Parts: sequence; C-alpha cells; structure tokens
Amino acid sequence: MPDVSDSLIEDIYDTVTFPERWEGVLERLCTSADATHGFLFTAALDQDARAMALWARHNISDAVLGDYTAHFRHRDLWANAAAAHGLLHRCVVRRGEELVPEAELRRSMIFNDMLKTQGMGRLCSVSLSDGGELTRMQPVLSLFRPADRPSFPDETVRLLQDCAPHLQRAMRLRVRLWARQDGREGEVRWSGRMIDRLPIGVALLDGTGRTIGLNRAGQAMIDARDGLRLLHGRLQAEQGSQARRLAHVLEVAVSAGARGGSAVRRGETADLRVSRPSGRASYLLTVLPLSPEAAGPFSDAGGGSGDGAHIRAAVYIVDPAAAAPGLGGRLGTLFGLTPVEAGLVVDLLADLTPAEIGERRGVAISTVRSQLRSIFAKTGTTRQSELMNLVNRCLMLPKEE
Repeated sequence: MPDVSDSLIEDIYDTVTFPERWEGVLERLCTSADATHGFLFTAALDQDARAMALWARHNISDAVLGDYTAHFRHRDLWANAAAAHGLLHRCVVRRGEELVPEAELRRSMIFNDMLKTQGMGRLCSVSLSDGGELTRMQPVLSLFRPADRPSFPDETVRLLQDCAPHLQRAMRLRVRLWARQDGREGEVRWSGRMIDRLPIGVALLDGTGRTIGLNRAGQAMIDARDGLRLLHGRLQAEQGSQARRLAHVLEVAVSAGARGGSAVRRGETADLRVSRPSGRASYLLTVLPLSPEAAGPFSDAGGGSGDGAHIRAAVYIVDPAAAAPGLGGRLGTLFGLTPVEAGLVVDLLADLTPAEIGERRGVAISTVRSQLRSIFAKTGTTRQSELMNLVNRCLMLPKEE
C-alpha cells in the first residue's frame, strides 16, 4: 500500500509559496498509484484567473490541455456525473466506473476523440471542496491510466483520502496568500520589499551563485556571525564540513535553476543544518532551485524596470530559537488555534519537547499531549513532524504591514 510520506507532505506544502511545484506533487502521486497522468483543475463554471492559476498537470501536453478546455470540458462525463451527484461540493474520492458505467464512457466523444488516444481511460479522483474557501472553485485532483489496465485499487483510494487534508490546507493557504497580495498581475518579480516581509531569513542567488538579495531577517543572521557569513557576496557556513556541504548544495541548486524543467521538479531541493558557535539551536536551511518561469528579475527597490539579475535559487533560513513576532496570532487566524494552542506550537518550533513545555507552564505532560491532539485535528496533521513541516511553510507567508 502506498504511504503518504513526510517528504510528500512537505512537497504539498511547498506549493503554497511555489505553485509550479504542483507538477512534482502530481508526478509523485502518479508514481505511488501506478498512474500515467495527473491533472489538478477547478470544475466551477465561473472561472477567474486565480482559479485557473491552481491548474497543474503531469504528462499532459499543452495541446491536449488546449483541446480539453476548448472542446471537451463541458463533455467531460466524469466531471458532469460528479456534479450531478453533488460530489464537487464536498471532499470525496471516486473511481471512474463509480461515476460513469464503463460501456457508456467507451461510447462517448471525449473517450474516443481524446482519452483513449492519450491513454487516460481509467480514473481515480478526489474532489477537494471544503465547505469554505475552496468550494467556489471546486478543485479536483485526478489520476489516470490506460483503459486496458485494471481499475485503480482500494490502496489508491486510501492514498488520495490520506492526502486530501494536506492538499486542501495547501490550497487554502495559497488562496489566503493571494488575498494578502496587492493584486498586481504580469511578470514574476522578486523584490527587496517582498522578501523583507518574510519573517524567516531569505537569500536570493543569481546564476553565478552570488547573493543578490538578502532580507532583513537574513541580514540580522549574517550580522550576528553565529554560523553564517557572506564572503565576496557568497553565503557560507563558518564550520569546515558544513561550509563544503553548503557550497556544494548551492552550486547544484543554481545549476538546476538554470536548466529548469524536470531538473527543478525532481527534487534538487536540499535541507541542511548549520551549527552555531554560540551553542544555540542550529539554523535550518532549505535551498530551492527556481525554474526560469519562477525566477523573475530582482529589484532591491521593490519596483524596478525588469532589467535586474534573475534569481536562480532561493535559500530559506529558519532560526528555531527565535519565534517570529506575531506567529501565535497568525496560527490562530489560519487554523483556529486557541492562544494556548498557538503558544504550544511556538514552543515546539523553539525545539522544546512536550515534557519541557509542561514543566515550563506548570502543567502535566498529559495536558500538553491533549492540547497537541487538538492542534493535530485543527491543522489536518497526525504527528509532530507533519505539524512542524506545516508551520515552517507558514513562516514563508508575508507579514502584514
């Protein structure tokens, strides 16, 4: 039975800040389910630019997508049957034959003119409407395999059921992030103003590996000289073996960002720790190569004319010992956590154990564990590692000004 691994969950939450990574998520789900194609789309009739921006696909060409949207979308028997049964308004997993009898599908225009030729005759899909923010968009994630293959097994149904809460959460966070932005359209543009709003350290690298953008939080970490430094414009770790590891990871990321395409989608993202001479908790670094589509020009002033150097990789730096100002309130807003629950998450982020948290607060560890179970339920997570992955992704959301 395919498992929902921590790394897959991390990839899902990465889509909050890097939507182009949905294609990698679809590829991983297809591999786990022995599917040949993957498609994330919004089924609502009133599509706007933001709903369409959620669309992603694996192994579906531009030409096939164009044919579907222009000629077959309103003839999609599976989607029409799901709509007729009210399945697009709630989170549910269905196989194709549970929606439309196989004989009826094989007689249809969409099957004979598109699906059969593309090897997409079997379906297993999950509707991701949540009764709230996502319901208007009616998002659906579908996996396909050829018609001459067996139907998708129960294991695939359980895989999508287990992924659904994380998929919904990532999409909701993305919608909320859109709501916080200024609504500017057009070319992706990285700016000093944008990254300064992030409460974690961010360094942006050009095609040579030089740091051409560093936000306030990142500059404070460099100024502290407590494990990280900038030398000739290059981000370095101060400790020998870690310095070599970081240099290698940055070189790989910049190279992947320049190549783009599948090189970026297939996991050249790297996570590493950088120890600190002060003895405080190690910095947690995530190095992410950016595809040419995501790597817009950088302007330190926040506007720019588009002639700045293009970003090839981004480095995110989290200091577990320093909770971001206002993080507790933000967690309450995003997930409905009480102040006590939000404070517990902040303590976990600072690398405290449940026992240490109970001792600090003067409560029994059973009380802490009960609060932690409530947090799991509200955030759609099932264990502490998943919760910390989710919170680390939330740290990438801009702060209110």
